[in-house]
Amino acid sequence: MLDNVLVATRDEIAVRLALIVDDSKTAQMMLRKMLDKLHISVATVESAEQALEYLQASHPDVIFMDHMMPGMDGFAAVKAIKSDPSVSAIPIVMHTTKKGDIYVGQARALGAADILSKPASDEELVEVLARVRKQAVAKIAAKTTMEMAVVVVDEENDTEQNLNVGPEPQVVIRPREEEESFFGSSRQWVVAVIWLLPILWLLNLYWASTNKVNSLQQSQLELYRGLEWSINQQASYDYGDQPMADDRLQLLSALITRLERSGFRGIIRVEGHVGEFCLSQLPLQDGSAMLMLPQPELSMATCDVIGTSSSAAMRASIAQSPAFTRYIQGLQLRDIGIRVELMPHGSRYPLYDYPVDAGGVTTGDWNAVALGNNRVNFRLIPVL
Repeated sequence: MLDNVLVATRDEIAVRLALIVDDSKTAQMMLRKMLDKLHISVATVESAEQALEYLQASHPDVIFMDHMMPGMDGFAAVKAIKSDPSVSAIPIVMHTTKKGDIYVGQARALGAADILSKPASDEELVEVLARVRKQAVAKIAAKTTMEMAVVVVDEENDTEQNLNVGPEPQVVIRPREEEESFFGSSRQWVVAVIWLLPILWLLNLYWASTNKVNSLQQSQLELYRGLEWSINQQASYDYGDQPMADDRLQLLSALITRLERSGFRGIIRVEGHVGEFCLSQLPLQDGSAMLMLPQPELSMATCDVIGTSSSAAMRASIAQSPAFTRYIQGLQLRDIGIRVELMPHGSRYPLYDYPVDAGGVTTGDWNAVALGNNRVNFRLIPVL
């Protein structure tokens, strides 16, 4: 019986509608895109006051709450929502850049279910939703267990009363009744315990199987993180090369073969980054000029150009060879449950910081940093 209750519970608390409370349009858009991938409908508001007004008419399955907003902040909004019985059961996830044990403790003390740090990845979002869902199942299962226990005791009392109802007078010899305490008679407690034991046993089996599944999933995630780290140590490329070609194609092909054997299902996100190289103009005979890397011992004053425009850097960060394009198209036709996404980052997220004071820096020093930032990162996003 409890198994049926738990199955129904999981169906009832599936996340179908999420409310995003954030005054940042960019943050709203990024989180909405990740939720769209999980087929979760999204509603957005830009302040805590608008969120409280929205909740008067609609009840989302989960709320993603920013912390710092004009007017009422996120903590005040959580407190207000949790004090309203009609919406207090809706899980609230703090979606914020704030971190640390003290902040997490404050958020949970006010009633927040979890924390999703900004900027979040798809796998972090999936893990947070899984934890929120697990918490909801546990709360409803515990509540159901208590309600079933109360029903059992009430049915036992009704049975005793019905034994003495009949059209004909009967002589019934009763033993001396036990004196009931404030908590009920000892017989009622024995009956309740007898009924509760199999329920507790089923609960124990459920949590044991859940923990086993979680342990297996954690082991798989650790394997995938190890693969990510290993392959990303080899994913840099030289100035002038296409990021999505040659060695990176071989790395991707070997990675997919390994993941396919391990049973991986999900997304491989290939993120392209370009360095901001110091370039000098070399005059050509036809009167034009060509940009090239200067001699490494020269001063930075010889740089005619450092980096490219933002749009050009974005395009360059996912430039791919024909062989790479054919491989991706062939992978789609195979339909093995692994999808490759290309994500251009341009020069926005350098791995290494460029020198702040270029006075004593040579072009070789600068371009060594740019070469380190010329890289491709592989991110594994499993569907568990």
